[in-house]
Amino acid sequence: MSKNIQKEKGQSKFQIFFMVILIPAIFAVILAVVLLYYLGFNVGETFQQAASMLPFIEEQQEEGDEEAVQLTDEENIAQLEHENQSYIQQIQQLENELEEKDSELESLQEQLFEIDSDDISGEESEEVTADINDIVKTLEDMTASKAADIISELPQDEAVTYLRMMRVTNRSNILSRVEPETAAELLTQMSN
Repeated sequence: MSKNIQKEKGQSKFQIFFMVILIPAIFAVILAVVLLYYLGFNVGETFQQAASMLPFIEEQQEEGDEEAVQLTDEENIAQLEHENQSYIQQIQQLENELEEKDSELESLQEQLFEIDSDDISGEESEEVTADINDIVKTLEDMTASKAADIISELPQDEAVTYLRMMRVTNRSNILSRVEPETAAELLTQMSN
C-alpha cells in the first residue's frame, strides 16, 4: 500500500505542478504574444532574431537562406507572372462589362428619348389641334366675307386644313365669297 500512496503522491505533485504552474505559464505566454501582436510588435520576427543568435540555428539558417533566395526569385517571377495574367483577365472582364453597360445605357437613353418625343409630340399635337379648332371656330363666327378675305390670304395648305374642319354651310358661304380661281384650287386640294 505504501507504494500506491507514494505513487499517488508523485502523481499528485505532478498534477499540482501541471495545474498551478505549467498551464498558467502557457496561458500567460499566449496572452503576452497576443497583446504584443495587437500593440504592433512583430513577435514572429523577434522570435526568429532571438533564435538566430543561437550558433547551431544560424548555420542551418544561412544554408536555408541561400536556397530560399534562389527559390524565392524564381517563385517571385512565377508568382508575378501569374498575378499579371490574372490582372489582365480581370481588366478584360471589366472592359467587357463596361462595354455591356455602355450599350445598355445607350439603349436606355434611346428609349427615354423616344418616350420624351412621344410625350412632346402628343402634347404638341393636342395643342395644335386645340389651336386649329379655335381658329376654325373664330372663322365660323365671322361674317362670310371677312372669313373669305382671310382664307384667300392664307397659304393654301392652312386654308384647306381650316376649311376641312368647318361645317359644310359655313364652308360653302366662305368659298362663295372667295375668287373663283382660288376657290377651285382649294376645292381641288380638299378633294385629294
